[in-house]
Amino acid sequence: MKTYKSCLLITLLTIVVMPAFAQTVHIEYSEKINTDVPTQLSLKLDNKTYLKIDVEADLSSKKTAVFNFYTAKNGVVTKFDMGIPAQMSRISIKNKEGMTIEVMMKQQQDSVALSFAVDGRVIDLMIPRNYSIPFPEGRICNYIPMETYLNQPISINDEIPIFAVTAGICGAMDFMGTPMFTQDYCGLRDKHQHPKEWVNIENVFDYCFYTIEFH
Repeated sequence: MKTYKSCLLITLLTIVVMPAFAQTVHIEYSEKINTDVPTQLSLKLDNKTYLKIDVEADLSSKKTAVFNFYTAKNGVVTKFDMGIPAQMSRISIKNKEGMTIEVMMKQQQDSVALSFAVDGRVIDLMIPRNYSIPFPEGRICNYIPMETYLNQPISINDEIPIFAVTAGICGAMDFMGTPMFTQDYCGLRDKHQHPKEWVNIENVFDYCFYTIEFH
């Protein structure tokens, strides 16, 4: 009888756990260029920064991926209206095991332009062009496309942050009597907080971020 109960418990746990596991999303980031897509993206942008995002998940129950764009200004996070038809931000899911997103960014003074590719296809219409950045105290900061790691597990039913455009945690230091402006990217990334919460971190100024949803 004891053996029967143990087997029954194991079977029930398998039934409960396996579907949940199948819904898990795993995201890998890389700056390594190993496809010809960046060449296509770079035709539009010079002086660029590249980020590759691999989204691994069982997407067999989903048909489309929807991208959203958020801005954070003066401590307020707002979903940005891209001014285009909703279907323009929808991408048909071809690979049911996940997708690869490649981003190239160019900064020119207080303006950032992005070029996007999903599974090798360059996408233009869903990305706002020349997003204007208000710099702190008139300073010119270096913005980068940065990973958005989270502490908690994520599933295909969540709205998932995929990357942000940020100057990190800005600050000041004295170097041998000379005041210097500092930017800490890793310190912000390694907090593993949702970018919606970054506005609560001291000296994190205006930034933007992207999320993805599966339908």
